[in-house]
Amino acid sequence: MRHLSILVILTLTGACAAPKRPVVTPGPSASDRLAAADALVRAGCFDCLASAYREYDALRRSPAVADLAMAGAIRASALLALREREMGMVDDGYLEIARDLAGQPGAPAVTTKLLDIVGALPGGLLSVGRPPSSDADLERSRILRTNRAAWKAWLRESTELDELAAYAWTSLLCGSIEERDTSVDEIFAAVSTFRDAPLLAFRRATCRGVEPEPLTSLRDQDSRFIEVSALLGAFAVGRRDLDEADKQFQVAYDWHPQWPRVTLAIANVAMTGEEFDRALEFYDTTLSFETTPDALLGKVRALTYLARYQDAITTVDVMLAERWYPGDGRYWRALNEASLEQNDAAWVDVEAADKLLINAEVPKLTGIIAYRRQQLDVARGKFDLSHERNAFDCETTFYLGVVLAEQRAWERTAAVLTDAVHCLDEAELALNKEIATIRASKDPPARQARQIARREQLIVKGRRMIATSWFNTAVAYFSLSRNDDARLCAEKVADDEQFGARAREILSRLK
Repeated sequence: MRHLSILVILTLTGACAAPKRPVVTPGPSASDRLAAADALVRAGCFDCLASAYREYDALRRSPAVADLAMAGAIRASALLALREREMGMVDDGYLEIARDLAGQPGAPAVTTKLLDIVGALPGGLLSVGRPPSSDADLERSRILRTNRAAWKAWLRESTELDELAAYAWTSLLCGSIEERDTSVDEIFAAVSTFRDAPLLAFRRATCRGVEPEPLTSLRDQDSRFIEVSALLGAFAVGRRDLDEADKQFQVAYDWHPQWPRVTLAIANVAMTGEEFDRALEFYDTTLSFETTPDALLGKVRALTYLARYQDAITTVDVMLAERWYPGDGRYWRALNEASLEQNDAAWVDVEAADKLLINAEVPKLTGIIAYRRQQLDVARGKFDLSHERNAFDCETTFYLGVVLAEQRAWERTAAVLTDAVHCLDEAELALNKEIATIRASKDPPARQARQIARREQLIVKGRRMIATSWFNTAVAYFSLSRNDDARLCAEKVADDEQFGARAREILSRLK
């Protein structure tokens, strides 16, 4: 019993003993967190800057570092605003955040002037098509022109202040035509304090065009620098490496979908690759962010190639209402109206386009519409003009020969249609070479099939034009009593399903 009592007492004593307190590891101090945010700014990637801004914003509530955190939040948000503009991203209002912070007690005195400079600096690092231009863009350009010299002098004395001033200095000089004689080394010598910061390394690699090797190295060293992918995609487009461009743009889009310059780039690559459905999807995505003339024109082209003619006309109407690219708009509306056999409406539009554009396509379309309207003299003149501007367009040569045949201008009919046959034969050889190249490529099978099918359709269409040309040339030679030449041409289509019977009739008359 005594042992039992001792056991009970020991058990109760253990049960009543106070539990051990868990060891609490103190978190980083406010100063440590501030230093980490500063390091993120110097790291320079978009995600780095966004993380830095969030940390600075949280630290503004810490009395020990509140003023420094305020300055950091302004710096990071202004750099985010500038990066968004440079790369053509959606404006998330970071400059307005920076301006609001700069107006609060404790903000650095020089911040307002620095933000004025940031607000006027141009974008355009990611060049895709013609950049959109708004009243705000024009006003920003005006302010920059007016103040450039004074701002340059002020920034030159302020580049040691912080990373924002250094970045603004390099952006002002890198993007200035007036500084074209200033070397990149000279520009970046002024920011030597931050020369090892990836933030400035990024700007140097994009100062006078895209330098792919430094940008690739930057991304390899810090995988958070995903925005570099978009610039590498644009560089690949310039080298006509569409597969690499598409891959890089897709990486950028997957990371940051709210990016109209990238969605427009994806759409343009898809158009070049004849992926018209995908192109239309990404033109529409771009237009959901911002209404730009290039995205609208691209959408019109995609809809046209998808044979959605009425939808294309409706989209052109939006362009014309905004007074964007009126010549292109009138041409594409005429083309789609002609495809719907709305020839009178097409005539009005193509005549308007002819006053605004100088190329071979407008007179070619004008000639086609005039031919349908039985305006043969007009059609002949327009096809002649189109041929003068582009002698390598086989269709134009063919159409000119057909009109000449209808006008019974036999000498010239024979000469022009003979040229058309030679041109179409060469075009078929070129198309077959393209098909062989596509088959030997590493493109996805679906893309290969689509591109090959389109070229095969063009070959079939070309052969029908060749058959028509041979028959009309036979008629021309027969009418000129050049019997041997007529016989040679008629024999070319004697077994043709469309022209065979008439060709054999010519042959029978030549016996």
